[in-house]
Parts: sequence; structure tokens; C-alpha cells
Amino acid sequence: MRRTLIKFLLKGISADALKGSTLITGFRTIGEVGYLAVRHLILSGGFRRVGFIETKRMRDVAFVEEYGLAAPFEIFLNEDLRIVAILNHLLPHQAEWAEFSKGIVEWALKHEISEGIFIGGLDKRYAEGNEKLRWLKTSSSTRNLNYPYMEKQLFIVGPLALLTIYSEFEAFPSVVILPYADRDRPDPAAAAIAIETINEMLNVKFETASLYEEAKKIEEEIQKQFEIIQKELMQPGSGSGRIYM
Repeated sequence: MRRTLIKFLLKGISADALKGSTLITGFRTIGEVGYLAVRHLILSGGFRRVGFIETKRMRDVAFVEEYGLAAPFEIFLNEDLRIVAILNHLLPHQAEWAEFSKGIVEWALKHEISEGIFIGGLDKRYAEGNEKLRWLKTSSSTRNLNYPYMEKQLFIVGPLALLTIYSEFEAFPSVVILPYADRDRPDPAAAAIAIETINEMLNVKFETASLYEEAKKIEEEIQKQFEIIQKELMQPGSGSGRIYM
């Protein structure tokens, strides 16, 4: 039997509590879309933390979230909607990306989770026209979304790519949602698009207004910083040793 370096620690639920549910997860990659979307879902209400993921090279970070003390990798459950969400506050150690991704797929199959919805992001510089997202699915998925499918010249990398590959290997039905996002900063608007897509797929109603409001505030802050820099550059002697933080 293969010895895994990844442990899934469930707390306070029965072994079959996850059966037939949908797994949603993502990572802090382009625009942090996967992280922002999953975090927003679990904070929207109806989710409770039911476990953790432990790795051999566990990230040495602990902090306080709105629900209390948080660990790097956490498992949440919405029993009414039959949704399991894995919230990855951090990326796993790169040496464990493959083991981590494979472990999630094997764990999902073990608990008879019905499908996976994985959230990432695409660099918005490659968006065509007004399109909001691209998507793809594994061979075993029967889902069809009313959005453009991922093109051949586009690609995903990192743990999200590995999660998709292992889902294909293990015939775990999965869909990958890839909103176009700003690669240089967190993009709450892209996360909102991902959640709206999940609403359509699962016939649920998670709110997204607060994410769009957060995106607006970020845009306003960036514009304010740009105007300050432009103003400073117009000043006489602007190149003489000023330091901008």
C-alpha cells in the first residue's frame, strides 16, 4: 500500500457525511482568484469547518480568521447545499504539489464525492473581446458551460494543473473555472465571476456584490497611488532621491 505524506483530518462528522457532495477548491495563483473565491464562499454562511490537511512539510504559519484560529489548509462543509470546500490559505511546499493534488483527488474518491469544481485564473491580457472566463473539464465530467472552452495556446500550471491531471488519471469528474484576472494583484472581481459561474452550475445563490465592491476599492486605491506618483514626477527635482513606498 502506498504511503501518503498527506493526511486528511476530519473532525465531528461521520465517514459518509461527504458522500454525493461537490468539492470546490483553488489556490493563490493568478489574481489569487481561487483563494478569494473559496474564502468568500465559506464566509458567506452555511459552512462549518470539519477538518484540516496535514503535510510533511507543513507551513509554519498560524493566524486568526473570522471563524477563529486558522491553519494553512482547511476543510469546510455546507451540509444543506452538499458542498465541500478546501480553503488553501497558502500554497503547499513546491516539493509537495504533486502529492498534495493527488491526495485531494484520492480523498474525494474515497468519500464518494460526486465532482470537483476547481478555480484558477487566466492572465487578462490574453482575453478576447468581452469574454469573462474560459473553462475546461476532465473526460469523465458531463458538465457543459455556456462560456468559451480553453484554447490550445492557453495553459495552467502549478498545483491547479496537477489537480486537474490527477482528476483525469483517476476519472474524477471535474471542471476548471478560469476567469480572466489581473496577474499583479488580488482580483476580487474575477473571484466574483467564478462564484457566479458556480451559482449557475449548482443552482445556488452565493452573493457577489461585496467582492465587486472590494474590487472597486482596489481600483480606486491604485488610481490614487498613480495620481500621487504622477504629481510627484511633475515636481521640480523629482528624480533627486525621493523614495516611494
